[in-house]
Amino acid sequence: MPVNDRSIYSNTIASNRGLGHRRMLLSLMAGFFLLWVVLPLLFPNLAYLVYLLTAPLRYVGVFVHEMGHGLGSLLTGGSFYWFQMDADGGAAITAGGWQSLVLLGGLLGPALCGSALLMVSTRATKLWIPYLILLLFFACGGYYMIKPVWMSSADFPLLAQWQVTHLLAVALPVLLMMACLFLLRATDAWQRLALQVLGIVMCYSAFSDTSYIFQYEALRNGMYSDARVFASLFLPFNVQALPWLAFVFFALLISVLNFTLLGLGVMRALALPQPR
Repeated sequence: MPVNDRSIYSNTIASNRGLGHRRMLLSLMAGFFLLWVVLPLLFPNLAYLVYLLTAPLRYVGVFVHEMGHGLGSLLTGGSFYWFQMDADGGAAITAGGWQSLVLLGGLLGPALCGSALLMVSTRATKLWIPYLILLLFFACGGYYMIKPVWMSSADFPLLAQWQVTHLLAVALPVLLMMACLFLLRATDAWQRLALQVLGIVMCYSAFSDTSYIFQYEALRNGMYSDARVFASLFLPFNVQALPWLAFVFFALLISVLNFTLLGLGVMRALALPQPR
């Protein structure tokens, strides 16, 4: 069989470029791990400073978490009314659908999205496709955040809990959409770098959500964590009377699913493509 030297040269260049993307991802992962995990452990006095500096990044995870609830409801035949974000976190207002999948949409959403972005950053060739998907995702989020403006409290009693100040959080999806539009015109390297940073931020959010997943006590608003509500769906106990050991079992199960998604995403992103 004749050998095409030009084809071999092109494949070698593409392989080296792919190796560079993976090295960049490893460097970013190491940098974020040092900033978010190692430094606070070695220097506890800096933990609060790191917490403040990374607060805006954590809200990306909150955004994905609440959108996961909403999309989980829509995809299973339910309704997604709106979601809101404030300094204490977020809340998605949904109705109907498969409640187990609605809950998992938020609990697993950041890990799923983060892992997908990491894989795309090293393996995709047409990067405009993931950026258009991200644009649509952020635009949908912005729509559901401002939707209460034209809703009637007579039809939706829960609207009484919504505050106009929640609209300030709309700045997040707007800024993310602007970043996507800018990056669509950027070089390949910058596009991949941005996807990796966003993917790592989402993965970190899924990792940091572990403390929320294992929160057995009621939250500040009197509600319970999604993991506790999820566990009550499969046991003959209401959410208030759920035994602690049963809760821990389901919290562990959800955490294992999260870490499995993260591990598969990272391994797939770093794996070299098989030769043809």
